[in-house]
Formats: sequence, structure tokens, C-alpha cells
Amino acid sequence: MHIAIGYAWTNFTTGYHLERAFRVLGHDVTYVGIPNVPRAGFGGADSLRDVLRALPNPPDLYLWVDSSGRYFPRDIEALDAPTACYLIDVHLGEWRKQAARFFDWAFVAQQDYVAAFAAATGRDNLHWLPLAAASDAHVRHDLPRIYDIGFVGATGVSHRGSSRARRLKAISEAGFKTNDFFRFYAPDEMSRIYSQSKIVFNTSIAGDVTMRVFEGTACGAMLLTDAVKNGLSDLFVPGEEVVTYADDADLIAKLRHYLAHDEERARIAEAGCARTRTDHTYEHRAQAILDATAQPNAHRAALRGAAPDDICAARRAVYTHLGMLDAILDDARAAGLNPLRRLWSAAPCLARRVLK
Repeated sequence: MHIAIGYAWTNFTTGYHLERAFRVLGHDVTYVGIPNVPRAGFGGADSLRDVLRALPNPPDLYLWVDSSGRYFPRDIEALDAPTACYLIDVHLGEWRKQAARFFDWAFVAQQDYVAAFAAATGRDNLHWLPLAAASDAHVRHDLPRIYDIGFVGATGVSHRGSSRARRLKAISEAGFKTNDFFRFYAPDEMSRIYSQSKIVFNTSIAGDVTMRVFEGTACGAMLLTDAVKNGLSDLFVPGEEVVTYADDADLIAKLRHYLAHDEERARIAEAGCARTRTDHTYEHRAQAILDATAQPNAHRAALRGAAPDDICAARRAVYTHLGMLDAILDDARAAGLNPLRRLWSAAPCLARRVLK
């Protein structure tokens, strides 16, 4: 197949891993996201329909991957090719429910949100597609496990007062040997840290099953994560492939127990690593997308053929939450609105950008 993929490029985002996974599976992939050094791409204001029609080989599928950055291309609802989206941070904001209406298929990273997205979009063809490990990046290095606890993740201002900050502080004060929780690690450094850790600590945000669940297990460390539902027990067997804790006290108790029982910890770590390699790589997720989109779809995107006002309203909601002020003004100008009405249509987006 020829797959056109769009996202805000970095070499560690989910879109990047999926793009590489499609290629590993033998498919032709064209990146049509926004440019970022050293990656060429297309501007967010470009018509995606025009971009795809200009390709030498028309794509069999267009996939938009939810990612950071102000990127949501124009004219998705008018594409000749089938379209799909992968929505990741579904616990943040309602705008992704509007975004899902532009696509023929929608994939949601967190199981608990599938029903809500189906209800909001009036569709029954939304699919749960968990996050995963990248088989070429999240690998076990042959290194001594010098850290009791390993953790790599955001710890900035947005996490102050969170359970993550509280639990990292408790771990630090408990006297365990850890990596530096509060510095930035490049993607290749992360797998080395986890390969040097006996236990990888995880705590969810809003009960989600995070990337760290898959990254930590892929590197051969025992994963200790909070006891969320959200499909975790469908992905791993708690107590055999990963370990869960109930609260802060249980977290510290479990850390002490498994650090004192090397064979038990190693057995769980090996089982978790095997499960991730067998079932939870981005090659598995890429194939799941292809399998789902190969099926007949009686429920094409809600906004294909919709009234222009409905399309503009949905697009404006997405642009507003992504802070795409220029795109909102461009749409308002194209719709023939006078300067005052253009400013009024952009006011919510402008307010969000100022308040941030």
C-alpha cells in the first residue's frame, strides 16, 4: 500500500514510530506533515487535497496522527483517498471529538474513551489502538542494572501538585538509587536508562495506559504502575507480566519487596518484555490500522458532504484548541467575513494563546 501520513514531526513522537513501522511491514510511506529540521514537509495552511493530488503515486490511505504542535491540515473531508486518525491524548480537551468527525476511521489510544468518542461522533467504527514500543528504539541494552528505579518523563510546571510529582518525591526521599528524574533524556538515552533499571516506575495521568508501560517492559525492566483499568489487564497480566500498586504507601512497599526479591522481579520483567515484543510494538499497531481500514466502511466521515457551515464550525473548534490563529483568520477571510467578524471568530483562539 501507499500510505500518506501527517503529523508534527520529531524523532520520538508516535507518528514517527508508526511511519517507520509501516515501512518495516513493506509499505510505501509519504510524509505530508509540517516541516521540521531536518524533515521536509508541507505548510499547515496548504490544502491537503492539493498536496496528495500532486504526488506521483496517489495514496491508498491518509493517516493523521495526533501529536504536539499546531497542525491540522485543510480539506481532509474532501480527499479522494480513505482517511484515518489516531487520537492519543484523549484525556485532554474535547476538540478531538470534533477532529474525529473529519475521518472515515478513528483510532483511540485509551480504551475508556472509545464509547464517548463513538457517542460524540455518532459512529460505531471507532477502534481502540493502544500505544506501543518501537522495536528499533525501545530495546534492551546489555548493561548492568545500576538503578533501583528508573523514570523518564515530563516533570515541568504542568505536573506540579500532580500524583506524578508527589510519587517521584516519595521515591527520591525513600533512599532508592535512581537516575535523575528531572533532566531531559534524548530518545536513545531513555532505552539505556531503562536497560540499567531494575524497576521502571509509572504513574498515569487521568487513568491512561501510557507509553512508559510499553517502553519500560520492552527494555527488560520490571514495570510498576498504578492499578488503572482502561484495558491494562487486556494488554498484560498483572502480577505476572507487570506489577500494579494501589496507592502511595503500596508503591513504596512494592518497590522494597521486588528489590529484595531478585528472582521474582526478573521473572516478571522477562514475561513483560516477551509480551511487549510479541503483541505491543508499533508494527502490531500499524498492521491493526491496515486490517481495520481494509474492511468495508458503511460509515464514512461525518463531515464528508456536510454543509460548509458545519465543516467550518468543526474545523474552527479544532483550530481554536490547537492555537492555529492564522488558519482561523484565513478561513474567515475565505468565507468573506468582514474584519470585525473575522476578529470575532478568532477571539476564543486568541484568548487561549494569551492565557497560556
